[in-house]
Amino acid sequence: MSDAWNLEALRAQAKIRQPDTSKRLIQIINSLGRSRDIFEYHKCLARDAFTAFNAENDPDGIKFAQRIFGCEDDDGVVHKAGLISEANLIACVAITRNSYDSFGQLLNGLVVPVPLTGNFYIHNVKDALPAGELKDRLNDALTSEWFGYTHAFMNMVKHHQLIVHNASISFIDENRGGKVEGFRHKEKDYPACWVREALEGTVELQNSLRACGVLLNRMYLGENPAKPIGISSTNE
Repeated sequence: MSDAWNLEALRAQAKIRQPDTSKRLIQIINSLGRSRDIFEYHKCLARDAFTAFNAENDPDGIKFAQRIFGCEDDDGVVHKAGLISEANLIACVAITRNSYDSFGQLLNGLVVPVPLTGNFYIHNVKDALPAGELKDRLNDALTSEWFGYTHAFMNMVKHHQLIVHNASISFIDENRGGKVEGFRHKEKDYPACWVREALEGTVELQNSLRACGVLLNRMYLGENPAKPIGISSTNE
């Protein structure tokens, strides 16, 4: 599904239909739109962190290899690129994971038949949704490999800071750049992956969230999805 999520229409109807809670709901809607913009910013920084050593600028990878093996990085170029890559990857993962819980808050306020109270997360909201396309699509996202990875990643960062990120190069598969070491969380092993792969995973989750947003509008507003790609209108 590549349709736009019409946030403006959702805001307008929330004001009309739920005046008592509309202020909070609109804050969540605005936050989701803004979060996507911030995600795009961090994604580009993480993606481009090692541009100076890509195949175009360092065709055989020798300069990069010399630097990461400690021979010629006195100016700290690789170290700085690694910080940019790691910091912005963490931001992308955090924004994506948190956006799902924000979306859960929105669903709870708009379409859950008996709204949940107290502390709850997106999985709880998914279970409380009525059967239908939205629930199925959200379940697909929440049971995906990448959602499991981002959830575990954030728990490791938040509670233990045990995620290890290094500059790396492979002359076998011709990958180079930032790489996240494998880790173990709650008895499950998560394999090492390149930052590029992790970013692709977060993009996949962002696209799934947008698709769920379109289905939310269809359910709440009875609207047909719009044609443009992306999230439309992030301002109140």
